[in-house]
Amino acid sequence: MSAEDVVKEILEQAIPQIQGTMASMSTGCGGGREGVAPVNWPNRQKPGNSAVQEFSSARAALGEGRTADAKQHITSALSLWDQMIANLSGCCSGGPHGEDPPNYGNYVRFRDVLKERLLTAMRFLP
Repeated sequence: MSAEDVVKEILEQAIPQIQGTMASMSTGCGGGREGVAPVNWPNRQKPGNSAVQEFSSARAALGEGRTADAKQHITSALSLWDQMIANLSGCCSGGPHGEDPPNYGNYVRFRDVLKERLLTAMRFLP
């Protein structure tokens, strides 16, 4: 399996996982029967939506043999996903400065694992 194939496989798994994680985030604060949205959720989710678009563009670029473009899209997507996770810190009502969602640690771990996998695989791209 080539490095391009490995990165495409990671992206094919990551994109729906990110979308599922964002769905979880959208009701990730305590309250109500199934949780409530973080304060200002529409603005907080924008970098996550952009990250999904960038990861999708990277996957397409790899499929077309545009490795340099794919690397750029992945780097941008990882930065946007970092921003998405950072936006969740203190996003739930409560406390003097807001509270982290109950699953915040899981979101951070998911981000860290994805980032490590992609950065490691990208080292082997031409």
